[in-house]
Amino acid sequence: MGKNSVKNKKQTGKVVDSNVKHSKVGDINLKSHNSDMAIFVSMSQELKEEGNKLFQRRDHEGAMLKFEKALNMLPKNHVDVCHLRSNMAACYMQMGLSEYPRAIHQCNLALEVMPKNSKALLKRARCYEALNRFELAFRDVSTVLNMEPNNFLAIEISERV
Repeated sequence: MGKNSVKNKKQTGKVVDSNVKHSKVGDINLKSHNSDMAIFVSMSQELKEEGNKLFQRRDHEGAMLKFEKALNMLPKNHVDVCHLRSNMAACYMQMGLSEYPRAIHQCNLALEVMPKNSKALLKRARCYEALNRFELAFRDVSTVLNMEPNNFLAIEISERV
């Protein structure tokens, strides 16, 4: 009378359980996606290293370009985004006081990914201090000192502000 809803007969004569999901294509797509992501992360790492070398040679604009390219290869919440944004902040800081607001912005973007990143917090605190925004500098330094009570740079900035 009724059809068996669990098993369907294909034209080939094989009996197939319709409740089992066959996701070979999905598995292939997922593996392909993970493989692609690993390649992009690796390429991003290479660009970051090139940027770091340029930074050491005081080519801050060249370093920024490498860091920006590296950022474009990563998902927005990848841990390396924080490090790249922090590196970009360092470049802006080396370019002079007029670029400190941009450095603060890069630190803010880094902290969106990793809110307790002490390097980004300390860079932002140094910028705030240089711009005479001492309350904001003290807030960032206090956050770092709560996480790392012996952080020498945080103690130093805290005493100044």
